[in-house]
Amino acid sequence: MVDLVAQPLSEAIYKLEQHSVKYDVTITKPSRHALPMTDELYVIRQQIGADGVRVLVVATKMGKEVFK
Repeated sequence: MVDLVAQPLSEAIYKLEQHSVKYDVTITKPSRHALPMTDELYVIRQQIGADGVRVLVVATKMGKEVFK
């Protein structure tokens, strides 16, 4: 299966469903919100569990980027 890291969650889910791959999504958030964040989620880590389910850890894009 392809590497899904750094891809938007919507694209990652589309690719997984195209290949009939079971997946689970975990959303992570920072403890403080000092920087602006977007609403779109991106895959920051992927693992394959012992049961064969692909686990995707996702987060919003954040940093010093300028959002419009």
